[in-house]
Amino acid sequence: MNWYTIGSLSFPASWVAVVAAFILTYAHIRWYFTKETAERYSNAFFIFILIWKLSVILFQWELVKRQPLSVVYFDGGLKGFVLGTAAALIYLLKTNKYRAFHAEGWIVLITVYELVFYLFNQEHILLPGIQLIGNLLAIVWIRKKSGNVAESYQILVLFTAFQAFMYSLKGDLLSVPVITYTAVTLLLVVTAWKGRKKNQ
Repeated sequence: MNWYTIGSLSFPASWVAVVAAFILTYAHIRWYFTKETAERYSNAFFIFILIWKLSVILFQWELVKRQPLSVVYFDGGLKGFVLGTAAALIYLLKTNKYRAFHAEGWIVLITVYELVFYLFNQEHILLPGIQLIGNLLAIVWIRKKSGNVAESYQILVLFTAFQAFMYSLKGDLLSVPVITYTAVTLLLVVTAWKGRKKNQ
């Protein structure tokens, strides 16, 4: 993974991809849904970043105690990422229930992340190119089904399976992105299913 430097701060390409993904997903939701929904997504992003960064205090307390500024330069690693993601999802699901735009927003988020990550890491173009085409087709497909909750989540499941397949071709089936994509999709699908059961 490539690293970049701004002043005294060094950061990996994944940070750029995450920020770009959240910004463009916010723009997508703001355009196609409501301002209130977009603001909730921006709140979720803030929750994710805050917990992910500050979790370094929880998981590397000795380092922070010796060097307080390490909070600026470090994060909570994989554990902090999991905590931040879980907190952001809980917030979204509590404030927005199980609506179809969760599936669409997640697909847009992953698509942008994968594209920006590829651009900043200069990988071979073949597999990322195929993945990008498949992801864009998924966005077009789910846009057409945006009013149908059940079909939106079915598309999300197929989309996630496609991500796993593409990562398997690269030999990274058990990587953090695939595990994250799968876990979030399962949570969204289960939540949507329970929501529909309550309304029946």
